[in-house]
Amino acid sequence: MNKKGFTLIELLGVIVLLVLIAMITIPVISSGIKQGKENADRQIKENIVLAARNWAADNKQTLVDSPTYKVTIAKLQNDGYIDKNIKLPSTDEVITNACVEIKDVTKAEAVKRQYEYTYQENC
Repeated sequence: MNKKGFTLIELLGVIVLLVLIAMITIPVISSGIKQGKENADRQIKENIVLAARNWAADNKQTLVDSPTYKVTIAKLQNDGYIDKNIKLPSTDEVITNACVEIKDVTKAEAVKRQYEYTYQENC
């Protein structure tokens, strides 16, 4: 008897193998996507800090008047340092209430002013 086709056992074996492969790959892919979104969030925040550094370089007189200054996202957007409606990839929320704190950390003997930039979620 020479029948062409697959037996039920062979089909079940293939299905089991496909399920095992899916069980292994789906968690790996999901964690990769999550980690990618977290990295993108961090990169966006770093870009906002970089925009604040550029703003500070153009507005040195404002920084001289106080030891700590907070530049808001709205100010950076209005002055053209960053785009409007920046979203975090992990939550797809528009960043509206964040700011960058610019703190003067210059030592007394220093010739050039030094600043520390800190991203803050809520201002």
